[in-house]
Amino acid sequence: MLLLVACAVPAAAQISIPLPGTGGSIQINPQPDQRYQDPNRPYYGTASSIRVLGAVYGRNCRGQRGANVTDDLVRYCQGRDYCVYRIDYRQIGDPSPGCGKDYHARYICRDGDVERYASAGAEASGQSVILDCRRR
Repeated sequence: MLLLVACAVPAAAQISIPLPGTGGSIQINPQPDQRYQDPNRPYYGTASSIRVLGAVYGRNCRGQRGANVTDDLVRYCQGRDYCVYRIDYRQIGDPSPGCGKDYHARYICRDGDVERYASAGAEASGQSVILDCRRR
């Protein structure tokens, strides 16, 4: 008879299942995409994956500081090692109608790494920016 017990385990947990009558056991390690993620801590993926620091749309428009559109970029690119993000005003909003808006993103590839940048000139909607953390 084999009895399995399921529970939430920390990311580095290893499960050991004893094999009756053999004295041995089976060791099971979680796969990276199956590891427990604490909902109170952001997930950044692997050690060389994209960690979005910020994104602004329309910083160039007079009288505007631009719209903070970080959440949308995080949704598409956070935790990946490479991401092509298509800028779409219908998705992120139009902070300054009538003005051709630029787009600026800041990210790092690992903690302690230098800040990297991706940008698109006005009108940025319809263009794409590339965030790349692949090893070179």
